[in-house]
Amino acid sequence: MATISNLKELLKKMKPTLQEEKYYIAAVDKSQLFGLAGYMQYIVCVYLEEEGLTVVFTEPLLQIIEQATEEKVAGPFALITLSVNSDLMAVGFLAKISGALAKEEISVNAFSAYYHDHLLVPYEKRNAAMKALKKLQG
Repeated sequence: MATISNLKELLKKMKPTLQEEKYYIAAVDKSQLFGLAGYMQYIVCVYLEEEGLTVVFTEPLLQIIEQATEEKVAGPFALITLSVNSDLMAVGFLAKISGALAKEEISVNAFSAYYHDHLLVPYEKRNAAMKALKKLQG
């Protein structure tokens, strides 16, 4: 599958897709990783940081995570997937996205996976975020 690195082409061809579920972010102790394995259907992302594991998950896991951590759980967020075959070395794509959302006073937590970039925006601003992204497409 050919990837796109040209910024204008990336913006034009991206297809922002809004997921319906509510998403949350929490920090959990590294020792809890294997305990979460039985809930993988609710986990979107796990990132190992020096301080612990950051977990992005859907609402069915909320109560379990809240009981398992002393840290505050953040959310709810909406998840927007930028469906475009972006090159992992493309320059400026997320900067343009973040800038467009910032103009609308929408906070964003972005993360990239191998195939797509993903955005977590405040759940109550999900429709405004989608509108801003579609406007960015030109």
